[in-house]
Amino acid sequence: MKDNALVQLLKTFTKAEMKGFGEFISNSYFNKRKAVKELYEIVKKHYPEFSSKEMEKENVFRKLFPGKRYNESSIAVMVHYLHELAKRFLVIKRFEEDELEYDLKLESELLKRKQSANPHKNLEKHLKNLDPSKHLSEEYYKLKHWLKYETMFYYFELNTGLYEKFLDKLDFRGIYKDFYYHYLIKSMRIYLIVLHTEKIYNKEYPKEHFEKMITGIEIEDFIDAPIVQIYYNLVKMLVDKNNEKYYFKVKELLNNNSGNINHDDLSEIYINMQNFCRRRIAEGKQHFQREEFEISTRQLESKTYLVNGNMNSIFYRTRVSIGLKLNEHKWVKNFINDFKNDLQPEYRDSTFLYCSAQYEFYMKNYDKASEMLSRLKLDEVYLKYESKILQMMIYYETGSIESLLSSLETYRHFLQNNKMLPGVKKKFYLNFHKFMNKLVNIQKKKDKSEIMKIRNELAHETSVNNRDWLLKKADEILSSRERKRS
Repeated sequence: MKDNALVQLLKTFTKAEMKGFGEFISNSYFNKRKAVKELYEIVKKHYPEFSSKEMEKENVFRKLFPGKRYNESSIAVMVHYLHELAKRFLVIKRFEEDELEYDLKLESELLKRKQSANPHKNLEKHLKNLDPSKHLSEEYYKLKHWLKYETMFYYFELNTGLYEKFLDKLDFRGIYKDFYYHYLIKSMRIYLIVLHTEKIYNKEYPKEHFEKMITGIEIEDFIDAPIVQIYYNLVKMLVDKNNEKYYFKVKELLNNNSGNINHDDLSEIYINMQNFCRRRIAEGKQHFQREEFEISTRQLESKTYLVNGNMNSIFYRTRVSIGLKLNEHKWVKNFINDFKNDLQPEYRDSTFLYCSAQYEFYMKNYDKASEMLSRLKLDEVYLKYESKILQMMIYYETGSIESLLSSLETYRHFLQNNKMLPGVKKKFYLNFHKFMNKLVNIQKKKDKSEIMKIRNELAHETSVNNRDWLLKKADEILSSRERKRS
């Protein structure tokens, strides 16, 4: 029973929710089965881990039905009922916490029973208090539309034959505009998903309806809706890939309006801007590294990096890599330590050690970096590749060529035997192996043109792990040959 759906759901409950759930199932309106209440009392004693042997089905059955012979179906039925009640509790709790939805449902029901005296006053109060930063943008405009539409409906319903009392109060333009803004934002968010999916999976989808929508937008008509302008420019930024003005327009709009933008919208906007920066960096426009670093700073300030209360390990590693490339060493060291506890618990120690090793590598403390890598417990798939690559870079920097060659061969087999790694990612990691091999081999070559050929090949290949470092090493070899010739 320790791993069934009921227990997995109850593990997500807070202490307050567990207490509230107990009160919920004690109410005969929701639960009339005494055995279900007793099951809850047995189970709650093992919250939050539910890992005790007492949680095994046979032991729970014994406590629930003392003296009776174990019956699998009997315990399964009680667990099912309790699980259904737990889900119902969450829905009702969520509904009661949403004051707006609660009031709308209440007014609707009172109106049906002809018990609603002045419903539009309540709706107008909610409309006045609606805060764009508290709702996803598309939902904000949907709620505005809904409130205005319901207010209009109540005016008509409660003033039959007395239309002159409210005709001047009807906001038909606002009702339409809010619905239109909701439609545009929702449509553009879907379009962004389509564009990213095409890029990641190299698959094309029909987009004529999206393209027609974007073409029909006169952006100057949306001065009162900066969030519509932002999503429009995000789409244009991806569609018109060579025009950077859309990126900088998004940046300008954010600078002027970020305080009124919802947390989830901000998160999506920053991710789109980061992806644009990475594409520009891959194309050789290195000044976009600073742009991506600035976006990272904004994400940290706004806490838009948090997902279910934690920082994703990939986000953490990427911030460290960007900071190191920009020689923001002090910032990186502070970041690694200050945000360690925000990491997902299951990846916290390994990610912290790897990023600390990265920092020490860039500070040329190679022995310390290697020692940290040796303590890594590799529990995250891409971290396995990254750590092996960092170790090979340490071997190169310390002149441990035999160890490097051995690691390169092991790494190649490791990559080729992994059937689960996506093709794009495999190419990214294999190209590091390819160019690292070439760097080792050209050490012995005196011909500058041969070295230059490899350097140019690397410069034109965008899908290479640690490409900047490899280019730097190639340039060092060229400089060394120049010094020897002179």
